[in-house]
Amino acid sequence: MIKSILLKAAIAPALVAALSGCGSDGNDNGGGSTTPGSDGPARVVAGPQQQTGNAGAGQNVFRFATFGNERFWTDAVQLQQGMIAANVTPLQALQLGLHVDSERVPAAVAQQLQAELAADPSGATSSVLNNPANTAALVNVDAVIGLSPKDSNANGVIDIANGDKTGATCALCHTVTDASVFTSATGGGTIGRRQDGRATHTLDFGSLLALAQNSMAYYPVLQLNLAANGNTTLGRASSPGLTENSTEADADAYLRDKNSYPIGMFDDTVDGNGDPMHNMPLFEQDLAFPYGSDGTITTQDNFANTVYTILLDPTQLTTAGGRAFLTTLGGTAAGNEIVDDYIAVLNRTGVTGFPYVQAAPPGDPALA
Repeated sequence: MIKSILLKAAIAPALVAALSGCGSDGNDNGGGSTTPGSDGPARVVAGPQQQTGNAGAGQNVFRFATFGNERFWTDAVQLQQGMIAANVTPLQALQLGLHVDSERVPAAVAQQLQAELAADPSGATSSVLNNPANTAALVNVDAVIGLSPKDSNANGVIDIANGDKTGATCALCHTVTDASVFTSATGGGTIGRRQDGRATHTLDFGSLLALAQNSMAYYPVLQLNLAANGNTTLGRASSPGLTENSTEADADAYLRDKNSYPIGMFDDTVDGNGDPMHNMPLFEQDLAFPYGSDGTITTQDNFANTVYTILLDPTQLTTAGGRAFLTTLGGTAAGNEIVDDYIAVLNRTGVTGFPYVQAAPPGDPALA
């Protein structure tokens, strides 16, 4: 059975290097080569540390940078289209565990919402929270944490209903709010000031992804049935597992089944196994045992490279480097089967132009 993506240190550097290169240069496109793709020497920390570099730029990257994955989430998965078509209201988005940054909500809207919540703290009668048009409006101003819109048509106005695209950022799984404006009585997300780095334990990522019009585009990160493994499947789902011939309804049923994809969990491995794990806080100490992983990913740059090159745009797996990555993880037969089936899924569902996030090993001329 294909292994987890959290590789042992002996092979991690070479594999991460094959897919890395999405280093942050403080700009949204992340096109610089400042982030190496290997674990490198152990970092020694002694005594009090003084902040160096541009902390504001780093905060901006964490909150808003997509490194180009908005093309995957909009053109392949079609998440924003699915949310608009389903008339998802802000209250329903909050019930999915999404959080809203109150400091990015326009002042007039914020004042109206405060008045409505003073009259009915549940939000059930709030015209702001129950108007589907306000969901897109909140995304447009970057108030829905972790779903960052881009001026894709370069007209100077961000409007996801008229040609602009929405990508995913670090903050989707690793930022909450202080809930100073609103907390749903039934649980879920909150409205308030951002608290970066905290785990979004209320995020129902499976149901959020199931809203998309083409959740099959996330194929390698779902629970699969592989011929290379004797037509068996591994994971929480009791179903036989998905194949390249599965329907959108099949994928959505898996994603909405809380026994298969529990709330507050995210499948961070492109191994075809159904193994969502709890979202964790994202502070430096959380990368290593005993706080987060088993210590196989020990530096922030490798964590970021893995997330941006294959989790937030798994179409990178269709490249030569991606295929090498998967065949090393799970063996030639299973790795090639996942890649070949994924390409078939993308072609069958009309996805073109991939891979969207461009990545290359450190030192590659493509990063110059």
